[in-house]
Order: sequence, then structure tokens, then C-alpha cells
Amino acid sequence: MVNVHVDPVFDDEERRHRIFSGDVIVYTGVPAVADFANFTRSLISELFAPEDPVTIHRSRTPRQLADDLIEFKPRFIHHPESIAHVRRITTALGADPGSIHADVPKLRTAFPDGGLNTGIAYAFQAHRDTWYGAPPQQINWWMPVWPAAAENVMEFYPRWFGTAIENNSSDYNYYVANTWRSRIKDFSGASDVRVHPAPVHGLPADEPRLCLVPPVGGIMLFSGDQLHASIPNRTPATRYSIDFRTVNVTDVREGRAAPRADVECVGTALRDFRRLSDGAEFSEDDVAPYDTAGAQGVKVFTPS
Repeated sequence: MVNVHVDPVFDDEERRHRIFSGDVIVYTGVPAVADFANFTRSLISELFAPEDPVTIHRSRTPRQLADDLIEFKPRFIHHPESIAHVRRITTALGADPGSIHADVPKLRTAFPDGGLNTGIAYAFQAHRDTWYGAPPQQINWWMPVWPAAAENVMEFYPRWFGTAIENNSSDYNYYVANTWRSRIKDFSGASDVRVHPAPVHGLPADEPRLCLVPPVGGIMLFSGDQLHASIPNRTPATRYSIDFRTVNVTDVREGRAAPRADVECVGTALRDFRRLSDGAEFSEDDVAPYDTAGAQGVKVFTPS
């Protein structure tokens, strides 16, 4: 059973426990979240000026949009203000920056039907982040930049939390996937041949689904082990959202985590997380229990 909590008052430890049990949490009207949305809107508006970013798909081809986003998204990800906003949001919501490690925030774009949905704007099918090498302690934080709708956000499949489903995560090597990141333009079109873990037999049409739509200034938290997917954008507007991921150092060291019932991928993303107070990395002793012995590839992607 998945419970949804809206603006709960419990502390960070209780929140993590509930998320590891499958619950989803939504906060509304958080000033630090609104500030990050405002900051991001200004950058996107500058990128596409004088056109409206929400309808930019009407005037630019998928290839043009891919070129725009391939230049813009890394600049946003590594902007010093972006991680500073992550620190402010997590602190405002009760997390200790000395105990929390985060990865860089990602800007996601979901274009209406027929628009760019591969490579730099890949529309994720049903998956768990843990199939992609996410640590089982990972908490996902998701927030809209412009108002979103039930027809263009994401959906969860709650009956699969903690329950194994046949999937192809054994084909995925996180360290090999890191080598693809510098070639993202090659995959922004019909040639997106990267491995994307998913249920082998798909999901039935009548699969129970849960869809939540936080307002701008709101944010949704859920386990990286939740089975979820991007909803194909059936609105006339491009959806822009931000997500970032956190892990707590105590959870990592004590093994407190989501169930991870069916994960067979190679490697771990744990080395990508940096402590919010000072940017420190996890030690290899911390990483070792979650790594795959002898795994080959690039352990951490470093942008050129």
C-alpha cells in the first residue's frame, strides 16, 4: 500500500522511513522551491527569447530543440546556483546538509506528442531508478517549473513497490552508460539505441496507477525504487521540471533502504553524490557494499 502525505510535519528521519516503505510525500507552497522554479524559468526564457518556452515546439524542429538543450542542460546542471538551490530546499524541509549527499539537479523537458522524446529529452518508460544503478537509499525530489497537468507529469505503479517484476536491468551497466553521456547528440533522434531497463512484458492496460501534480512552488518526494514512468504529453504545452536525488550517509552506512527486490544492473551511482555542506564524496569503503566486483567502465562521468 502506498500512502500519499501532503505537507506532513514529521521530521527527516521519519520521512525517509516512510519513503523507504513506499510512501510518497508532497509539499506545497515552499518558498525555497518557488525560488528555484523562478531561477530556472528565467534561464529557460532567456534561452528561447523572444518565444514562449511552453510553446517552443511549434516553431522549432526536434533537431533544433535537441541542439538547444544539449548546450543548455549541462550549463543549468553545473550552474553554481543550481546546487545552492538544492541545499536551500533540503535544508528548508528539515534535512541536515552535513548528513545529506545530493547529485546535481536535472532539468527535464516533456514535449507534446510528436515532439522530441529521445536522447536529451528521453521520455522514460516504466522503470525504477535502482535499475539504472541508483543506490537503494535514494530519494527523488521532483518539482515543476511551469504549471504541470495530469496529462504530462509522471505516474507510479504502486502495487509493484517491494514486489519483483521481470525486467532487463541485468543488461544495464552504469559505468558503460557514463560513456554515453558525452555522445548524447547521437541519441537525440531515431538512433537512441541505449539500454533502458524496463519490465520485460510491459504493464497491463488496467494496471493501477497513481498520478500526483504538485503546484509550482511545490515538490514531490519518493523512493528511487518506486516503479514509475513519464506520461506521454497529451497537452499542447511543453512540461519543464527539475529533479534531484539525495541519500543520507547514516542510511548508506547502516543499510536502511527501500526493498530493491528485482535489481540486477551493474555498478552504482553512489559516487555521483556529494555532501551538501562541503561537496565531499563518499569514501570507497562506503561505496563498496553497493558496487559490482570487477565492473568495468567510467565510474564517474566528468563533463568536458
